[in-house]
Amino acid sequence: MAAGEIQSLSRAIAILDCFTVEEPQLGVREVARKTAMSVSTVGRLLASLNALGLLSQDSGSRLYRMGPKVMAYNMVYTATLDIRGTARPMLEELYRLTDETVSLYVLAGEQRVCADCIESSERLRVVVRVGEHMPLHAGSAGKALLAFMPPEEVERILSRPLERMTAKTVVSKEGILRELKEVRAKGFATSHSERFEDVIGVAAPVFDGRGMVVAALNVAGPSQRFTDQSVAKLRPRLLDLAKKISRLLGYVESKKASGR
Repeated sequence: MAAGEIQSLSRAIAILDCFTVEEPQLGVREVARKTAMSVSTVGRLLASLNALGLLSQDSGSRLYRMGPKVMAYNMVYTATLDIRGTARPMLEELYRLTDETVSLYVLAGEQRVCADCIESSERLRVVVRVGEHMPLHAGSAGKALLAFMPPEEVERILSRPLERMTAKTVVSKEGILRELKEVRAKGFATSHSERFEDVIGVAAPVFDGRGMVVAALNVAGPSQRFTDQSVAKLRPRLLDLAKKISRLLGYVESKKASGR
């Protein structure tokens, strides 16, 4: 990132930091005084943050306040904390069963983000970083999430150009929709070298009390060790643990859903 971009980002964050519970609405001159920036610079940055949805401006008073996107980020953060704490014992059990990398992914807009992870102790292992954002169209966890999202959201995501991450990444809308149909029928998703070469993954969806998919429980390992036979053996327990997390989040499985 260029020095100018870093400076602009730092200034934008400094502006957002001005808004507090005690002072939820501020004008241009107030923000300029708090940040020691010029009024013109603050005015330009406030307008940009408003356009991005990070701030919103009252049409009458012309004062700014936190925008809808910040609220959405807060909801994702809060939900991630709740799901992470609830799911941690299940991640630990999967790790004990497999000694492969186990992870929990949550939805973050049109991507997924790693909320928790326990890496394999093996020298050759899949490495995932907590907080890392990944696409939904590639990898077992992404497909486990995408398969149970509202159709209109799936349509929007798949209508955009999709990144080919390996030779085996499916990037055609029709191909992915066929895979998602299979995921819904089986109740789990698998992947073979879709994000990383020679890696197999298996994931099961997690639902909240509203019946919405909110997370995916995932296990991944090198294909020479974590084989299709390993996946088949692990799958029943993975599904049970994902369902346990869902129940703890308030999900009540209907007879129709039990066929997943």
